[in-house]
Parts: sequence; C-alpha cells; structure tokens
Amino acid sequence: MKPFRFRLQRVLDFRRTQFQLAENDYRRAQAAVLNIQEQQATLAARKQETRISFSQLPDAMGYDLEHLPDWYRWTTTEAERLTRLEAQAVTEVENRRRALIEAQRKIRLLEHLRDRRLGQWQSAFDKELEALAADSIASRYIRR
Repeated sequence: MKPFRFRLQRVLDFRRTQFQLAENDYRRAQAAVLNIQEQQATLAARKQETRISFSQLPDAMGYDLEHLPDWYRWTTTEAERLTRLEAQAVTEVENRRRALIEAQRKIRLLEHLRDRRLGQWQSAFDKELEALAADSIASRYIRR
C-alpha cells in the first residue's frame, strides 16, 4: 500500500505561513498601542513635572511664565492627538486579532481534514494488512 500523503499539505503549509504573518501583524499592532500609551504617560508626567516646578518657584517673573500657556495648549493638543492615535491603533489591533483567529480557524479545519483522512488511510491499511496476513496464512495451509 502507498504511504499516507495528504493532498492538501501545501495548502496547509501556506495557511500556517499566513497564520505566522497574521500573528506578527497582531504583535506589531499591539506594540504600536503600547508605544502610544507610553507617549501619553510621558506627556502626562512632563506636564505634571512642569506644574510642580513652576509651583515651587520662589519668585515667578512674567518672562518665566510667558511661554507656559502655549506649552499647556500644545500638551492638550498633543494629548488629543495621541488619544485619536490610540483609538485607531486599538481598532487595528482588533482587526488583526480577527484576522489571526480566522487564519487559525482555517488551519484547524485543514488539520481536522488531514486527521480524518489519516484515520481513513490507517483503517484501509489495517484491512489490507489483515487481508495480506490472512492470504499468507491460507497459502501456508494450502501448501501443506
């Protein structure tokens, strides 16, 4: 009997490659979200440090405070921009997660089909082996 050969093995290998690519894309998207969140935390920390340092000035002069309102406006604008970027990145992570799940589903489907075909082949192989053994035993008795 021929050895087991899964006709869709190349397709299965291709699906596994697609899964690996989807997994890498998902991880990259997650890293982007974490990077944006780190930027938000850094901005908030810098804003807090600025508040503290200006509150501790013994004698704040007008020229010390001259650029402060512009800087606070910039931090507000930057925080809003980062919030928008985070929302987009979170949406991208969700899309990548769905693609990853779909790639995994396709792999499982082909693996299940391969396992079923392997079981059928194994059953046919066992029957052929039993028939061969029965013929061998029968031919031994016929020769005697």
